[in-house]
Amino acid sequence: MKETRWSRETRTVLRDAAVAGLLSLMTLAPLAFIPDSMYAIKAIAWSLLMCASVIPRRVAPLISLAILTVAGVGMVFTLTAPMPSLLAVPIVIYSVGRYRRLSGLQYVIAFGIAGSLAGPISWTRDLDAKYRFLGTSVVVLLCACVVALAYLGGRYMRERVLNASLDREIVTERFTAAQRQSEQESLLATGRARVEVAQELHDVLAHSLSVIVVQAEGAKALTAKRPEAAAQALGVIAETGRKSIDEVRRIVALMRGEMESPRFGPAPTLSQIPELVAGAGDRIDLKISGDVPLVPESLGLTAYRIVQEATTNFLKHAGPTATATVSVSYLADEIDITVSDDGMGALSKSDGSGSGVAGMRERVAAMGGTLEAGPRAGGGYEVRAQLPMPSRLGKSWLKEAAR
Repeated sequence: MKETRWSRETRTVLRDAAVAGLLSLMTLAPLAFIPDSMYAIKAIAWSLLMCASVIPRRVAPLISLAILTVAGVGMVFTLTAPMPSLLAVPIVIYSVGRYRRLSGLQYVIAFGIAGSLAGPISWTRDLDAKYRFLGTSVVVLLCACVVALAYLGGRYMRERVLNASLDREIVTERFTAAQRQSEQESLLATGRARVEVAQELHDVLAHSLSVIVVQAEGAKALTAKRPEAAAQALGVIAETGRKSIDEVRRIVALMRGEMESPRFGPAPTLSQIPELVAGAGDRIDLKISGDVPLVPESLGLTAYRIVQEATTNFLKHAGPTATATVSVSYLADEIDITVSDDGMGALSKSDGSGSGVAGMRERVAAMGGTLEAGPRAGGGYEVRAQLPMPSRLGKSWLKEAAR
């Protein structure tokens, strides 16, 4: 058998009916001692109706007020004394202020004025004439105060509950917004990390594979004529491959948070630029002016990657007979890097899949520098980067770059 579930309104009405029943028992008991039986019957009937007005007080406050008004009118015209059931009046008035969505103030005012005048006048009409006005005035004021305080108390509680509910909604909305923002920041950070890893892998693998291809072609051409030179080229290929593997491992370890592992070395620095250029082949000359400065790891890695990417582009696009020059100048306030060649790289067509120049621009811009890349006068291609030293940008840049 399916269980019947009462609605919330039904349960509310039943609870208020229990309250009305308890109020009836409390207020009707004194009426049993009234000697006039007809007067007692009228008092009990109107008192029951007044107590019954409590039943729909929360689901239909205005209906409760209407029932209360009818009972009050009946008492005024048939009874000469106040009844204990008048305790229902502040309960119903409070309910109108507390549970009425739209303000029922006009109904309460009408009821308060009429009830506060009609009731006391009917109760004090048997008083002595010299006390009647004063007694009636006091009772009228008392009734009006009870009605006003009951309604104001109901409105206060309604506003308090609504404000508390609004506060909870605001807190929930703020939490949801903060959670959404955190998720978006996490996605952005993940995207940036992916771009950085892709750039690192591109720089490492593109350079290493270009060197390997150039050395392999040279070894193939020298195998018959100069076996010892071919063997040397194969050695360069093996060494370049090993370094590339170490670089890839370092990047993967960085993303896994394993940089504390002793198996992987630190990121490339300025002092490794000569070794990088030497490994790219004898068609590239290196010129360094000034002493190698002590710079943050991020700045040293950027300079290294600029030279690496520029030499990679030279090996890929300049042609087999072209030569290049790498110039690195360590000045007091900046590092100047120029990689120029006399090849045909400026005339070669891009396949659209590379990101070398764009990657270099991003790296240089992140360090606050400038980069120019394009054909040079007299033929060939040139890449020139200017990386400001930390002393030129201020201490705040050092903190940001070290992150």
